Amino acid sequence: MRLNEGAVFRWVVIVGIAGAVVVAVTLLTRPLVGSLLGLVLVIAACVHGYRWIKQKRHEVVAKDLRS
Repeated sequence: MRLNEGAVFRWVVIVGIAGAVVVAVTLLTRPLVGSLLGLVLVIAACVHGYRWIKQKRHEVVAKDLRS
């Protein structure tokens, strides 16, 4: 799998913004609220990653069948 510098930078920015949001919510409310928000963001990222990997595997299998 190839990753270009632009894609990696985009993910670094997304993770940084998500971290900043969790810190801001934690500072504005209670630590429990911030940790729950962090948990929701991690679960959403895992679901997105799983779906992305599943799609890539499907593309590789389809490519192999065409060859």
